[in-house]
Amino acid sequence: MGIQMKTRKVSVIIFYDDKKRILLQDRRGINKLGEAWGFFGGKIEEGESPEQAVVRETKEELNFDLKNYKYVGEYTYGVDESLRKKFNFDFENILCSVFVAPLKNNLSKFRLKEGRRMKLFSLSEAEKLKMVSKEDTEMIRKLNKIL
Repeated sequence: MGIQMKTRKVSVIIFYDDKKRILLQDRRGINKLGEAWGFFGGKIEEGESPEQAVVRETKEELNFDLKNYKYVGEYTYGVDESLRKKFNFDFENILCSVFVAPLKNNLSKFRLKEGRRMKLFSLSEAEKLKMVSKEDTEMIRKLNKIL
């Protein structure tokens, strides 16, 4: 019998505008997985659904009450052993539930509470950024069809 690999479940929100640009968080200085940029969101707490987590995380990170959003899929990626040891993580994989939401006129309502700054990127620009995983980049490529 193999050892059960622990998985951390997270929910993320990808805000987009009418030009298919997406809003990303500058994570330099707060990252733990080496990323420079990332999606907004975070860990799904005990007893929470992915939807509840993404609403809570949006409130915590942007001081914004998320109402208009939709689920677009999920993906899993592994966490490097050296990072698990460095940060004493008790998980090997991350299961990421992904939601999207139109920005509309909400950008001015966002109050950044985590990260250095936030910035809109075209999908082709976002694909070139240093994200957490190659799966994040794959998700950005899929947004061309989703948005």
